[in-house]
Amino acid sequence: MKIVMTLYRLGAAGVLLTLGVLGEEPLAGSLRRDTSNWLGLAILFGFAGLAGLFLLCVRWEWLRNDSKTLMFFSHGAALLSILWLILWCFDWLALMMGMGDKAEMFIKHTAYLHLFGVGFSMAGYATGWMSAHWGERSARFCMTVGWAVSYMAWFNLLLQPALRWLWAPAIGGLLVAGSAFGMTRFLKRDFEAATPRA
Repeated sequence: MKIVMTLYRLGAAGVLLTLGVLGEEPLAGSLRRDTSNWLGLAILFGFAGLAGLFLLCVRWEWLRNDSKTLMFFSHGAALLSILWLILWCFDWLALMMGMGDKAEMFIKHTAYLHLFGVGFSMAGYATGWMSAHWGERSARFCMTVGWAVSYMAWFNLLLQPALRWLWAPAIGGLLVAGSAFGMTRFLKRDFEAATPRA
């Protein structure tokens, strides 16, 4: 369990490091030239930073003790992460429209990727509600948040490979998703062991 939690913490720290992209070119130069860009970039990248902060605060004891408060917060974070990822899809669409003759082909090819990315996030969210215990639900909701941030980072790296800070959330989000799934295995085993048999 210690290995899973260590991987989870490393992943959450990677998600938090998304904020580093705001100090990196070309975004930093864009913000210096036009300060009105701050609001849009704060929403697009700032949410990932807040998600990383939330993920870092999650404790194993809260999951194991079926914390109702954690379940509500993780549910809210998962739901917001899906809506945030859909917002990113619209932003990517706007970026691709500026590609001229290649825009239509690029949009068609990336639509399948977005179906996978957003669909997988929604599936993680749905499986959270299928879990019997709040601790399991919370872990699956955290898994959803990790995947959403990771997908955002990977796709942005595809479009803007110069944003090197995005490697941290790209890998970190995957670590969060994988280790949160591992936590559900441990929680399920603990809950089954604690349930008296007839």
